Amino acid sequence: MPIRNAAIWIILLVAILLSGFFYFAFKFWPMFQQLMRAKKISYGIFGTLFPLFVTVSIRGEQPYLDDNHWIVILAIWLGVILAVLAIVTAVISWCLSITLVKEDKPVSLWKILLYALPSLIVSFMFLIAFYPGAMTPDSLAQYDQALSHQYTDWHPVVHTMLIGVLLKIWESPAIIALFQIVLISAATGFAGWSLEKARIPQPFIWIALVLFAISPVHAISSITLWKDVAYSAALFLFTLLMFRIVRTSGRVLDKWPFLALYALTGFMVMFFRHNGFPVFLIVTLFILVMYRAHWMRLLPVAAAMILAYQVVIHPVYTKLEVHPSDPQEMLSLPTQQLAAIVTEDGDMTKEQYEYVNRLFPIEKWHEKYNPYSVDSIKFSWGDYDRFVIYDDWGQYGKMYLKLVKQNPGIATSALFKQTSLVWQMNQPNDGYTSKYTTNIYLNNELGLVNKTLNQSLKMRTYEYLKGSDEAILFLWRPAFYTALALLFTYIAYLRNGWRAWLLLLPVALNTGAVFVGIPAQDFRYLLANSMILLPFILISFVKFEPMGVETDD
Repeated sequence: MPIRNAAIWIILLVAILLSGFFYFAFKFWPMFQQLMRAKKISYGIFGTLFPLFVTVSIRGEQPYLDDNHWIVILAIWLGVILAVLAIVTAVISWCLSITLVKEDKPVSLWKILLYALPSLIVSFMFLIAFYPGAMTPDSLAQYDQALSHQYTDWHPVVHTMLIGVLLKIWESPAIIALFQIVLISAATGFAGWSLEKARIPQPFIWIALVLFAISPVHAISSITLWKDVAYSAALFLFTLLMFRIVRTSGRVLDKWPFLALYALTGFMVMFFRHNGFPVFLIVTLFILVMYRAHWMRLLPVAAAMILAYQVVIHPVYTKLEVHPSDPQEMLSLPTQQLAAIVTEDGDMTKEQYEYVNRLFPIEKWHEKYNPYSVDSIKFSWGDYDRFVIYDDWGQYGKMYLKLVKQNPGIATSALFKQTSLVWQMNQPNDGYTSKYTTNIYLNNELGLVNKTLNQSLKMRTYEYLKGSDEAILFLWRPAFYTALALLFTYIAYLRNGWRAWLLLLPVALNTGAVFVGIPAQDFRYLLANSMILLPFILISFVKFEPMGVETDD
């Protein structure tokens, strides 16, 4: 807001808060002097790029700055960057000033069940409130495939087959919701157990797990029948396994129970969403290189899983007559860039104009283009002739690259608008965020409907969702969770060393995959980013075990 519109007490409060942050930021200087040279350099890089990213990410439209001198605008940007730097440095200083008391005591595996209770209880209450779960057209399409056994690769076939097995037990969406609830709760239970083994005090673990459970994001997602929910839970658990590996300097890889859990979790990551296989493969390669002293047990397990993946997606898919998914799914960003160039009267030759007109009539580009979602173009089945692309991929590639080269400004703007969900905390004024649903898509062909089991609970739960959505800033913007996860991973790096970055690798790879292929602004694509945040905050206080030190792990 313009400062002239702000009450004096708001200005004074902000000034006092920022003064406090600057005070604690300066206390980081003695710690900084004790850092190794590489970490000092890293702080210079991180302290420059991270505040700049946050400043750009939270920026609003700011029309009231348009009539200001450029010096005033520059001063405001620099002021915000410095304020963010002070806040970030104060957080780093405070976290590094705390040292955990090492208590060598075993932690019972039964604690996993105990720590799973908050998420289990809250999610089960949401299931009762919105029984038998929430389903969108995507959910219904996969549900229908699970019943009919007519598979398409639009949805991960193994995940669809798992749904089919569950429906054999109880033909109701509720059993799928229960599976998701159990999977998420098991991951949170494992998180609590792992953090206690890392000597995090139990009160802080319970606070984190309760906050995780009551988060509207996790509570409503747990009963929404999307492949993204099960995949995100698997990715969350996979990330926790990275923490176990890194904290023990790889020694946990010598234990077969851990390898069995690694294989099971890796299986879910590979088969619950299409971009899961490269995530598993790249992370595993990093582990084999970073902890090569323990490669002899992990390598056969990883090789067997990769072989199993190839067998499933080739001979098994062929035997099941799985229909391949539409290649258009890979072309979201190029399609949006072409649409922007057409609708903004970009520079096009006559040949290029005729080509994009054959692909989609020019008037339809103008009618259907939404800068934040490709679905309105992609699903224009009668008008959008995707075979213009499929019949000659080479021509499409040449046309696309030339149009981008001729219109770099328009193409770049289209890219950042379409990927807004990934990097922008502040929702654009002309954009949207697809957050959640509480019901089964109405009048669906399967005849599935919601049943009210407890009207009072349903109303209170719905009000809780709506109220939190309006009251909590950035609640449904994944970039907020990504930025904080990056910050606390950096703190873990300063405390321990470069191997801390392995913790962020699974979610970072998933975020990168979403960035290059995002079709719409659906929070569910990056649900895992919110799941890892609270554990990451506590992990930043953990001192990893050095190589050669025996632990109770």
